[in-house]
Amino acid sequence: MNLAVISLAALAVAVLVSCTTRVNVGLLSIAFAWIIGVYLGGMGMNEVVAGFPTQLFLTLVGVTLLFTQAQVNGTLERVAHYAVRLCRGNVGLIPVMFFVLAMVLASIGPGNIATAAILAPMAMAVAGRAGISAFLMAIMVGNGANSGSLSPFAPTGVIVNGLMARIGLVGVQWQTYFSNLIAHAAVAFAGYFVFGGWRLFARTYGSQGTEHSAEAPADTRQPMAWRHWVTLGAIGAWILAVLLFGVNVGMGAIAAAVLLALLRVADEAATVRLMPWGVILMVCGVTVLIALLEKTG
Repeated sequence: MNLAVISLAALAVAVLVSCTTRVNVGLLSIAFAWIIGVYLGGMGMNEVVAGFPTQLFLTLVGVTLLFTQAQVNGTLERVAHYAVRLCRGNVGLIPVMFFVLAMVLASIGPGNIATAAILAPMAMAVAGRAGISAFLMAIMVGNGANSGSLSPFAPTGVIVNGLMARIGLVGVQWQTYFSNLIAHAAVAFAGYFVFGGWRLFARTYGSQGTEHSAEAPADTRQPMAWRHWVTLGAIGAWILAVLLFGVNVGMGAIAAAVLLALLRVADEAATVRLMPWGVILMVCGVTVLIALLEKTG
């Protein structure tokens, strides 16, 4: 059988297995690439391993490490609480605020999956207290996170921009980002109006009685500590360094994360444990198999 057909079939099997089992498709893809490349294609081991995306791996590790530190030390949680307090009890603004918060957070680094995981529990808790439809809040948070997914800083944006560069689409990163943002914003706010979000402006936070009390959780009353300001400063400096000085996204994020680790602003062991290693392995492993598909035509 043609080696290209075998490689394509291996990718199809890997995708199918990932949909029906808990096996990491990235690890499976690496195994397929090794067997097909070395034993069926006569390639050298180094040629197969060359398909591993070192640059992408460092970018994913650096960005997720930096923002997992911000999650572990409570910085992201406090930012979210302060954002909700800016609504000043206006229930109609709360879903909009969570959309904006998810969009901004996904755009500056963590990406859509991590952002949804960080914000969803808090968003649902606030929705329950304020009497907001959980489905409406899910629409706003989900689309807000996805609207920032193609940012040049986000892991998914890094992957997409790399793939576009390989087929000759260079210099359209921001155009792609804004097109994606506009599309998801249109979906989110269509859902906002269809499911009655506009009616929420007639109420204030806590107007539904004690079950929807405006009592804020304890964390909202806690001031930003020095570690939170240092974390935000490191993230801000990283973004400026990338935008103004062309610093590599991944290496810049790693440098910022190392600085925060040296300053002990977050539990390093907890940070490493919480990093989405399964997702990183999935992306990099599948890329190895895709590289084999390119070599086999």
